[in-house]
Amino acid sequence: MSYFELLKDILSVPQIVYNAGNEKAWHDFEKNIGIIFPKDYKELIGTYGTGGIGDFIWFLTPFEEDDNINFFKRMNAMLEAYRISKSHFPNYFIHNIYPEKDGLLPWGYTDNGDELYWKTNGFPEKWSIIIYESASPEYHEYKMQLAEFLYKIIIRELICDVFPEDLSEGKVDYVSVELK
Repeated sequence: MSYFELLKDILSVPQIVYNAGNEKAWHDFEKNIGIIFPKDYKELIGTYGTGGIGDFIWFLTPFEEDDNINFFKRMNAMLEAYRISKSHFPNYFIHNIYPEKDGLLPWGYTDNGDELYWKTNGFPEKWSIIIYESASPEYHEYKMQLAEFLYKIIIRELICDVFPEDLSEGKVDYVSVELK
């Protein structure tokens, strides 16, 4: 069983799913932006739609126009902020920026302002997870795919010091959001 299937077993799909996209929409988006995304990310957005986990982790999506979660708009803002931090503090902000080799590419953020990235090393199915703490050069790297990371965070097999301890106490819900 894949980690995405395991994730679906513990994270209920909302009754109403907003802006989940479809295969053609993903194809068009990937073609336009020039990036092939990991399968589990596309499955996550395609299954759960616009929203996040536990009112804390929010996912960027190409199928929503809102500046806070639109993939392209938020990606540009996050990467520009990282670029500025790196130019001022290159010893602390050590990662390359997509499309550079092993560059950071955002997939989400938290309510605390933590930034959630992939490290685009090799094929999309091999990308690592990088979490940068809010307003800090501190980061954590997890050499796993997104669905595995989320699953292990929720079942508390993996502890991310950046996330609150109560994130996965009891049942965690996916918060489906309709933005206009």
